[in-house]
Amino acid sequence: MLQPAHYRASTSGRVLDILRTAGTLSRVELSDSTGMSAATITNVVRTLMDAGLVREVGADQQSRGQPRRLLQLVSTAWHTVGIQVDRAMSSIVISDFTGRIVASSSLRGAGLRSPGTVVDDLRDHVLDLLASTGLDAAHVLGVGLVTHGPQDRVRGTLHTGQPTAEWRGFPLVEALSEALSLPVILENDATAAAIGEQWGGSLPTEDFGLIYLGSGVGGAVIIAGEPYNGRSSNATEIGHIALGDGTARCSCGKIGCVEAEAGPLAVVTAISADDALAADLGLVGDPLEALADFERIARAYRDGDERVAGTLEASATHIGRAALVLAELFDIDTVVLAGPALTTAGSLYRREVEKALQESILQSDAHPPRALLSAHPTDSAAIGAALHVLRAVPVAIPT
Repeated sequence: MLQPAHYRASTSGRVLDILRTAGTLSRVELSDSTGMSAATITNVVRTLMDAGLVREVGADQQSRGQPRRLLQLVSTAWHTVGIQVDRAMSSIVISDFTGRIVASSSLRGAGLRSPGTVVDDLRDHVLDLLASTGLDAAHVLGVGLVTHGPQDRVRGTLHTGQPTAEWRGFPLVEALSEALSLPVILENDATAAAIGEQWGGSLPTEDFGLIYLGSGVGGAVIIAGEPYNGRSSNATEIGHIALGDGTARCSCGKIGCVEAEAGPLAVVTAISADDALAADLGLVGDPLEALADFERIARAYRDGDERVAGTLEASATHIGRAALVLAELFDIDTVVLAGPALTTAGSLYRREVEKALQESILQSDAHPPRALLSAHPTDSAAIGAALHVLRAVPVAIPT
């Protein structure tokens, strides 16, 4: 089974990471960015060019002296696949070597199906998506698979019997790797979304939190540019923090968890209690359709339906309180919101999270808190998974 390599620590990996983020740089700029000597950069770049991973794309004329040759990753050198598996909905994306998403697809979630059946379904959809882009598995560096936690990333299994008991301990990574004949790495969905936001290059900090709203509520923290995972990829499970005044019993067994009080399923359940309103909104009422029902409620709110306003706004307020806990625990001033539940409702949740953060007396005036909405809330975890492979799976570079 593939074990993620310490790819970032290698000199070649650091150069590739920097070029992936910056787009184009000269050798001098690479030397400045990495702290490596000019001679070391010259040797590393030559190796990467010989391997077909980097190319020269012109020159940058300085005010004096010789123009500097600009370097860029070869986008078609490799591709990666990111897969996000949720009970209600799953996503697949394909990224090129620069991290640009070249194709994406949504499919039904795991539901109550067996993990083996879900793996077969994922294999078929991945191969179809690759074929639609003119690629085959030989051009794929690896697959990033993201799910809810807790996880055993070494064994490639879940520590939880959700969505059904069969999933606990099932060799998920091994099964998908065999099905696709590709390396597969496992990651938490919220952490993968945070990795995607970090690599997007638009965040003004290397220390931030992320709250992920899918079927449930997840959390992640990036500190000094690195994800904080914990022992079971479940370190910042903000959805299972009890805020103190809740009464709903959570699937984890506790009372008053954020997920049970304010998650998408909780919102759908509350709205569905009014049979006439549920029928008017076209709610299905099946937990496996919770994200679709939540989207119907969010659209009604967007269109000014006061009947759903109180419930949805209360949920956003709870998520804001959870974000404040995350920010104060880790001394961060930025929280990103991501996940398929935020396709339409994102602006409401972002507003309430930022309001909660700004009301904190612990935040410094020098670092005003901010809440940001992911540019790709629906596919954020799958995108992060694909980008994670670019760093975690070693590239074959001649020595």
